[in-house]
Amino acid sequence: MGGVIMIDEMGGDFFQWLRGFFYVAKRGSVTLAAMEMGRNQPTVSHQVKCLENEFGIKLFDRSGGRMELTPEGRLMLEKAISIFEIIKEMRDQTGGDLLQRSGDVSICTTHAVIHYFLPSYVVNFRKQYRDVHFELRGGGVDMIMQKVESAEADFGIASLNSLPDNFAYYELFETRPVLIAPKGSRFFKKAVPSLEEISKAPFIIFPESSTITPLIKETFKSNNLEMNILFMLNNYETVKEFVALGTGISILDEYALNGKDDEKMDIYPLDSFFKPRKYGLLMRKKKYLSPCVKAFLRFLRPEVVL
Repeated sequence: MGGVIMIDEMGGDFFQWLRGFFYVAKRGSVTLAAMEMGRNQPTVSHQVKCLENEFGIKLFDRSGGRMELTPEGRLMLEKAISIFEIIKEMRDQTGGDLLQRSGDVSICTTHAVIHYFLPSYVVNFRKQYRDVHFELRGGGVDMIMQKVESAEADFGIASLNSLPDNFAYYELFETRPVLIAPKGSRFFKKAVPSLEEISKAPFIIFPESSTITPLIKETFKSNNLEMNILFMLNNYETVKEFVALGTGISILDEYALNGKDDEKMDIYPLDSFFKPRKYGLLMRKKKYLSPCVKAFLRFLRPEVVL
């Protein structure tokens, strides 16, 4: 018979200290953490200080304007996230079968995926699981990675050029970059414009934080072409509206087009210049997934192994 596991006693309200530390680490500010937690600033500062005293370590470098995690703080944050997920797992596994059909699903992805890809899946899923609630947050790839890594999102959906070691990835769908231009465009003389012709036309581009802009810029740069960037917009529908009005051209993912877009714009395939882009499910390795999150992931991709 093995020895009895001994658990050291923790002083004070240890989990509240850990929770306060998590929010400060996430926000880089005691003030912002207190606002998000609904606590006052001295309380949150006290929680962090108590945690530091408990372990005899320094969790934050307070020398700059922002509270930066020390190496010990980064390790503590990683362990804290694991502890919170274990607690969530304990609650779910002792809660009965009802949890399969209730709970929250938090997804972080691009605004375009939220707008064009997810709606039909969310609506159809909730016809079966009416007590499952969704939180959909849109942003650039850096924000998606940060939210997934910190466990603020159950999983992300993104197109990635490389994958960090602590992440798992499951391919979800494939799309092609396409060129959109005003109907009967004056910008192009050929039925299929060349990269050189495209580079000379006024171009509406997406922010650098998007997943498609670095790909577009690198393609033109590798062909020794300089783009004629008109302005930047961060919404596919807004870009399509400006293009339809004759302002300029743009390149976006084909899945963002609908059946009526070709009535307002000319759409050109770019298969000669760009490879198809793959979007996939992104999550932390060994992350605990609640029953309702697993159910939705299998709804998105039945063959996914969780």
